[in-house]
Amino acid sequence: MKTVLLALAAGLCATTAGAQQMASYQGYIVCPASQTQDGIDVVAEACGRLTPPAIPAAGFSSVSELREAQLDRETFTADVDNYGACVNQLINSYRRPGAPADSAAPDQAACAHAWAEDQATQIVMDYGRACVDFSNRSMTDATIEPWSGSCYPEFGSENG
Repeated sequence: MKTVLLALAAGLCATTAGAQQMASYQGYIVCPASQTQDGIDVVAEACGRLTPPAIPAAGFSSVSELREAQLDRETFTADVDNYGACVNQLINSYRRPGAPADSAAPDQAACAHAWAEDQATQIVMDYGRACVDFSNRSMTDATIEPWSGSCYPEFGSENG
């Protein structure tokens, strides 16, 4: 009986400790904000800092503005891919002989990579919503050049 109680107590402690390290966000496990910021700072020297482009909240007023934002989106998602490759190299550098085994840097760097992927996802969603809105307005407003292009990257494409 003591063994069962000890096992349950140990399991409860492990579960509680794990819950404190990670927080759930929309069904995904994400890093705490402080660890993410630490990771962004750790990664900055080796990989630089990412700055997500601004997608106008009011939407687009012309096709040229829409295309410019589309290019910004594509450039940013490519930058996130390059950032992720750099972060992976940084993490792997801690897996070599002689590297400090107790460093928090690899975990922090992984949090920075997760943050970057979240930013890319948000930019794709923001652009997509604004693009759909523009497309709808362009079909009903004769003063706006019509847009019938794609608002989201195609699945399986280089950008999607």
